[in-house]
Amino acid sequence: MNARIRTFHLRTAATLLLLSAAPALSSASAATVRGADGVSVTVTAPKRVVALNATTVELIYRLGKQGTIVGTDVTGTYPPNKIPSVGHWAQLPAEGIIALKPDLVIGTADNFATGTNPGVVAKLRGAGVKVLVLPATDTGGLNGVRTRLDLLGQVYGVPGAAAALNRSFDTTLAAVKANQPARPPRVIFLYAHGPNDASIYGTSGGANDLIELAGGVNAAPFADTRTLTAEALVTINPDAIILLDRGLEAVGGVDGTLKLPGVAQTNAGRNRRIYSVDNSIRWIGPRLPEFALKLSRQWKADFKK
Repeated sequence: MNARIRTFHLRTAATLLLLSAAPALSSASAATVRGADGVSVTVTAPKRVVALNATTVELIYRLGKQGTIVGTDVTGTYPPNKIPSVGHWAQLPAEGIIALKPDLVIGTADNFATGTNPGVVAKLRGAGVKVLVLPATDTGGLNGVRTRLDLLGQVYGVPGAAAALNRSFDTTLAAVKANQPARPPRVIFLYAHGPNDASIYGTSGGANDLIELAGGVNAAPFADTRTLTAEALVTINPDAIILLDRGLEAVGGVDGTLKLPGVAQTNAGRNRRIYSVDNSIRWIGPRLPEFALKLSRQWKADFKK
């Protein structure tokens, strides 16, 4: 999580309060849904949706409405698809989105407030495009996913499908709980671009939710993200280290991770307790319980006492 994304946490807390009022159906086929920015959007069976942020695309797929998506950003690649991309998630082009002639644009608060995106929502609305701003994806954990899911269920008029997916989360969470390790490992999440470029994720983002859900304890003694130093990591001395799949590849696998500053001098390094997770984890989405279940099973086998 970079500094720009962190600036949205306070905004997210405020916008979640705005969501306390439930969306209201205005008729059998239309719904008025209040977004995380406090702006209500009335929609009737949207047919041309630009879905921004990977988790928005995933949730729409889970609701069976993927046929409505006419555009996404570069993160909207799961499930594998051929949806046209409007560009980088931190540099959304209002003109490119408008060119797709959407009847609804759906994005997340962190997406719209990142990089060069502030102002994009106003431009879209100024052009007459309806925009629904969902709560941020980097805070709120699985409860945040449930909130976004319920809102999308209202948008598409399929609250039953949303409720069914919510129940499936509960089933997976029960499996996660049954597979948590007997001894909670103290865990550090490293965000690495290469052997000389790595940071420690703090306790305020999606990585923290994953660690806690899987039965570990985030050993980072700070909320934000800080550059990895040997001194800091040795002082923390985690039992386990997590990287993104691409991060692990970028540093050269487990052997390469052991060469990062301080890693070899930690319990995690000495015991080669290095784990990788899906690249999308910083955007908390519907696969969070699945990711947690995979980790909990690994930790249950590795931390028996």
